[in-house]
Amino acid sequence: MKQIPYVGISLFLLLQGCSKESTDLPPERERTGGRAAYAHTRAIVSLGPRPPGSAALQKTRNYIASELEKSEWETFLQPFTKPVAALGKQVKFTNLIARHGGSSHSQIKVLLGAHIDSKYYPDRRFLGADDAASAVGLILEIARRLSSDPEKAARVELVFFDGEEAFGKNISPNDGLYGSKYYAENCWRKSAEKPAAGIILDMVGHRNLTIRYPSDTPAFLEQELLKAARNAGAEHRFKKALNPILDDHVPLNNAGIPTLDIIGDFSQFGWWHTEADNLKLISTQSLDISLQVASEILINLLEE
Repeated sequence: MKQIPYVGISLFLLLQGCSKESTDLPPERERTGGRAAYAHTRAIVSLGPRPPGSAALQKTRNYIASELEKSEWETFLQPFTKPVAALGKQVKFTNLIARHGGSSHSQIKVLLGAHIDSKYYPDRRFLGADDAASAVGLILEIARRLSSDPEKAARVELVFFDGEEAFGKNISPNDGLYGSKYYAENCWRKSAEKPAAGIILDMVGHRNLTIRYPSDTPAFLEQELLKAARNAGAEHRFKKALNPILDDHVPLNNAGIPTLDIIGDFSQFGWWHTEADNLKLISTQSLDISLQVASEILINLLEE
């Protein structure tokens, strides 16, 4: 895993409805699909709460990099520091970026990302199993599968954002999305060549899977999402929200990369941002659905 200072774009260009189910898993060599994503989720959750700057978050980055490198993805660190008003101090964040087969900046057609941090709570043990360890687990399985087609893999950039969560109560224009804002600004905003699309995953593994994508989702990405959901027999689980949503897709959209946010309907989740967001919440069936939908969208975008 390499560390890249990412001071500006020039440096980057140079580097170029679930029933009760068992959580028992087969041997590692037999884990694929939702079972593999579940195993990754469990491994991340086992590290403990992972707010920015924590030892658990560093271990999470190490785990992600190690798993990706097994299927020949090269990983890079993107460290940066930002002031956090809620804490009254500067906080160091580190995004993790991955490419396959030594691909260059100009080759990237689709971004696939999720956040790796869990929300900071000084008074509770918040693990963030679905928010968003499950999304990270899903991307690791997608990356493993994609590596069997090096031509397609070379056109995908994986990005794992630090600092998605706000340090105050909720994400606002001035608190949260630290990693995606920095990544979008320093990697893509001023680039003449940009990816055709992005996909963000967040809260995609909970039982009785319920997704609400933002109301301002780019039309062509909404069509891809609904088509993939129908093909998975899960269209009833994917509905449009009544309003826009502040999540990691926003900085990418603002940088000129149309981005889809596949996000759980947190407004309806009693477990959201509570200690109940733990491994018991995660369903291999839900992960299989999200995996099928996200994979189909990704492949379709790469083939356009």
